Amino acid sequence: MTADKPDPTTAEKVMAAMDEFMATVLRHLRTGQGAPLEELGLEKSRDELQHWRPDIPGSGTEPGQT
Repeated sequence: MTADKPDPTTAEKVMAAMDEFMATVLRHLRTGQGAPLEELGLEKSRDELQHWRPDIPGSGTEPGQT
């Protein structure tokens, strides 16, 4: 056993990742420069979101609905 801090829990790891994600996105929004998804390595996610179609009937975003 070590006297160092214990290994972070899964929740702590998730929170750290979310903090980093939000800091990157907010910095890009504040400065208006670059693309945060590219910096985070999420280009594929960006492309998927641009072409996303809901697969839940009645979600209100189906083509032809207003």
